[in-house]
Amino acid sequence: MIALAFAAVGTAANAQTASIEAPSKYTVATNSFWDNWYLQVGVDMGLANPYGAKSWGFDVFPNGKSFGVDLAVGKWFTPGIGTRLKVQWENGAIRQNHNIWTPRSKKGGYATVNFDTQFNLSNLFCGFNENRVWNTIFYTRGGLLRNFDSDYYGPMLGLGWENTWKVARKVKVYLDASYNIGPSEIMEETAYYVYGRTPGKTIDGTKGKPGYISSRRGRFGNAFINIDLGVQFDLGKNTWDKAVSLEDYNALAASSEEALARLRADLDREKQVNADLRAQLAKWANHKCPEVGTDKIIQGVATSVFFDLNSTKINSKKDLINLESLANAVKKAGAKVLVTGSADSKTGSAPWNQKLSEGRANTVADKLVELGVPRANIEVKAVGGINEVSPYPLNRRALVFVK
Repeated sequence: MIALAFAAVGTAANAQTASIEAPSKYTVATNSFWDNWYLQVGVDMGLANPYGAKSWGFDVFPNGKSFGVDLAVGKWFTPGIGTRLKVQWENGAIRQNHNIWTPRSKKGGYATVNFDTQFNLSNLFCGFNENRVWNTIFYTRGGLLRNFDSDYYGPMLGLGWENTWKVARKVKVYLDASYNIGPSEIMEETAYYVYGRTPGKTIDGTKGKPGYISSRRGRFGNAFINIDLGVQFDLGKNTWDKAVSLEDYNALAASSEEALARLRADLDREKQVNADLRAQLAKWANHKCPEVGTDKIIQGVATSVFFDLNSTKINSKKDLINLESLANAVKKAGAKVLVTGSADSKTGSAPWNQKLSEGRANTVADKLVELGVPRANIEVKAVGGINEVSPYPLNRRALVFVK
C-alpha cells in the first residue's frame, strides 16, 4: 500500500507538470467520513490444518472442518478501496478425519480478529454503478488468532475473495472465501485418541487396538480456509455523487467570474451616480425656497426627498429645507398631504424594496409631524420598487403631494 501511495504521488506530480485531464465518466466525489459504512453478520465453515499434514491433503480437507459465526464492520473510502474489521469464532470441533478429535475442544475452539484492505474489482474496472447487483471484491488480511485449547495467541496473514449480491436498497447477501496462515505453534502438541489403529502407526486404514498418537506441528505453519455466508446491511448514505467534469467546472468558474465582473461594474456606476447626485445637491445646500401663502399652494405638485442606496435616512439639507417650507405652507392652509415612498427596482428583491419604500415614506411623515403638520393630515403609501425616473437611482425617494 505504501508503494502504491508513492506511485500515485509520482503520477499526480507528472500530471501537474504536463496537462490536467478531465475526469472520466466513472469519477465520483469523495463522501463524508460517516458515509458508506456497512455491517456484516454471517456463519462460516473453517477448513484447518492443525496437524502438519499437507495443506491440500485429502486427510485434512474436507474432514478437518469446524463451524462458527462472524461479525464485521467496514467502510468504503472510494467505490474501489475500503477497509473491514472482522471477528470470527470457531466452535473448535476440528477433525482430521472421522476418528480423531481434539480432546479439549470444549474449551471454545479458536477466534480471529482481522483487518482487511478491500479492493472492489467491479468498481475499479467497470466504474461505480449504484444499480449493479453483483460486486466482486479482493482483499488482503492481517490479524490475530487465539487458540482457546492451547491458550496461544499468534499473528496471521491471509488473502480473500468476496462476492456480494444486492437484494434491497441497503441489504446485500455475501459469500466470502479466504486462505489464512498462522504460526505452527498455534496448535498444541499433545496426544489424540485413535480408534482402529495401532498406536504410533501411520493412518493407513488398517485395524488395530485403540491408542494415542502425538500431534505434529506444521513445518511452516498452519493453514486455515474460511468460507463465510451472511447478510450485509449498508449504513447511512451508501452511494457516490458524480464528480463535476473539468469542462463543467471551467464553465461554471467562467460564468461566476463574468457575473462578478458585472456586479462590480454596476457597483462602480452606482457609486458614480451617487457622487454626481451629491455634487448637484451640494449646490443647493444654501438655497431656501420662499414661503408661499395659502392661496399659493398648488395641489398635485410633488416635493421630492431622495435617499441613498438601502437607506431610510434623509441626508440632504436641501430636502430638509424644502420639507420645512412645505410644512409651513400646509399648516397655514390646513391642507392634507400624501407621502409616497419608493425604491429602484434594479437593486434588491421585491419584499426588501417594499419594506424600504415603507421606511422612507414613514421617515418623511415623521419629519412633517416634527415640523408641525398634524398626523391626521398625513397619508402614507409605499409602492415598492419602481423604474419611472432615469437614471434609476432617482427612484429612491419619497414624494409629498398636497391634496
